Amino acid sequence: RGVEDETLACGTGSIASALVASLVTKVESPVMLLPQSGLPLTVHFASRGDSFTDVYLQGDARAVYEGRMLPDAWR
Repeated sequence: RGVEDETLACGTGSIASALVASLVTKVESPVMLLPQSGLPLTVHFASRGDSFTDVYLQGDARAVYEGRMLPDAWR
């Protein structure tokens, strides 16, 4: 995405962290995380052994940027 600086939350990283925590420490769903933004994220999942299904992320979503493309950009 071209992100060269710290972001306030990362959905992919949050889900990965929760699933690894489940594998290593046997923590159960849902897993609540508190990223740098301070807004909690909750990872829900179903697990069987070392397999996961029905994984989804719940949390606040906010627009942090708005832009527009000029017509010449489409050519």
